[in-house]
Amino acid sequence: MVNPPGSTIFYAVLIAPGFVAVMTAISLAAIEDDIKQFVLLVWSLVSSLLIDTLFVGVYQLLVEPITSFSQFQSILFDPAFRIDYILLIFGTSLFVGVLYAAAIIIDIPGMFRDILQAKTQISYSRRQPWEEYLKNAEQVMVKTSDDQTYIGDVIGWSRAGREKELRISDPHRYNENEQDFEPVGGPEQLFRDNNIQRITVLKTDQFLPIRVRATRKLAAWGSRLEFWNSGDGAESDS
Repeated sequence: MVNPPGSTIFYAVLIAPGFVAVMTAISLAAIEDDIKQFVLLVWSLVSSLLIDTLFVGVYQLLVEPITSFSQFQSILFDPAFRIDYILLIFGTSLFVGVLYAAAIIIDIPGMFRDILQAKTQISYSRRQPWEEYLKNAEQVMVKTSDDQTYIGDVIGWSRAGREKELRISDPHRYNENEQDFEPVGGPEQLFRDNNIQRITVLKTDQFLPIRVRATRKLAAWGSRLEFWNSGDGAESDS
């Protein structure tokens, strides 16, 4: 049997897919919270084990049984470097990363937590009250420090540990003379911590977090495209 071209490359192929999956999930889910390196390492190693197990299972099902660890090495490098298998492994890691991101965006851990809390009658949330309160908010009413009242649809809000900010679309301000809300003249409005006195949720939507994250990602991509189309990006490269 031909020896593989170094154990380092082989173990890199085994371990790297988990890191690819985790980083893909963090990027797609737009995770803003700081994650401890130890937690990232554990999730990456567990993901690598999952991806490698999937590959071995499919290979044994479609090609031949694998009876030893050395045989697994020879599959990837003997008689030549199997780029097709390597691409398959890393393609699987990207797919797993997308699944992770979808689970985070949909907040599957939060759903399980709510189920457990309902059964045990324990109320607990890892989120701070600010973030938990706005989690499913679709339309809100904001009372500002200058005694003005606004309503609008939630676009996004700051995460735990950051200055409180709330962004709404289609903002309307209450006119005391007309006794009704009227448009403020802009498509969006941003409220910062120092001018927010009270927030009242008028309408909720269980699927709002998905739309909020998607909207924020699309807005970020749109800003990048606008930046490059304006010519500033090209000038900065020159």
